[in-house]
Amino acid sequence: MLPDLAARPEGFQPLLPQGFSVPKSWEGTYARLIPAGPEWTDLDFEAVVASRSKLKHLFGPEDDWPPGDLSRSMDEADLAWHANEFELGKSFAYHLLDTDQRECLGCLYIYPTASMGHDAEAYLWTHLNLDKKVAERIEHEIIDWLDLAWPFESIAWPGRFISFESWAAAGLKNYYRCTRTTSFPYF
Repeated sequence: MLPDLAARPEGFQPLLPQGFSVPKSWEGTYARLIPAGPEWTDLDFEAVVASRSKLKHLFGPEDDWPPGDLSRSMDEADLAWHANEFELGKSFAYHLLDTDQRECLGCLYIYPTASMGHDAEAYLWTHLNLDKKVAERIEHEIIDWLDLAWPFESIAWPGRFISFESWAAAGLKNYYRCTRTTSFPYF
């Protein structure tokens, strides 16, 4: 059962308790997660451009990421923002790579939330060209990993397990959309 959706008056809460050691990687059956960063721009850019139609509105109906004119330098700047957030412990983005680390298969984003009934928000996408059964297996494994390896009691998955309409009706915003647009005005 989903918790009632309501926004915290104080906005986004800090994501992790003191002393939690953030996982630097994860290995699944078909893929691995590593922290997102600009050193992976070439693989990330290729995957984002190829999967653009699937990624549109990943963070909500008003979000226009990735823009139609996304350039390699824009993607690199975005990945640098993610790496900085990871280093500061504010939010955590991971590249989803094949086990040989030669292809980007998607990304996982873990963000602070303003939802009173949740202690984190997560968003996940897999490459448009992945076999559907493989993509489903990868997604299932990652969701299980988040539930087991992270200290969250309740993770919100807007657009996946909670409709964006319900999310918006509760007055909830997306951390990435709110912070990215101030850092990267071209989005």
